[in-house]
Amino acid sequence: METEQLNLRVSEELINDLNVISGLLKVNRSEWVKTKLAEEVNKEKNRLLMELSTLYSKGMIKKKDIEELIGKEIAEEMEFIKQTTLESNKMGIKLGKKLHK
Repeated sequence: METEQLNLRVSEELINDLNVISGLLKVNRSEWVKTKLAEEVNKEKNRLLMELSTLYSKGMIKKKDIEELIGKEIAEEMEFIKQTTLESNKMGIKLGKKLHK
């Protein structure tokens, strides 16, 4: 996997806290930071994708907008989910009406 260096300036207080954590866990400080950064980035990416998907399913943005923001593949996945949900809702309504009779 290719990597790219990222330089950060952080406060001495944060460095001291990182030293405590790495000492207690017996892990390399940089490795711990990379792991936590990856976890947070993944969590935020998923949150944002869910919000985008919600906007799309409510018709507030178009598939073209999603393609421009994050690519065609994810836009097609969102379209599939939207269509599957609509079909499932229609079937549920039909079944509900049938059972109500």
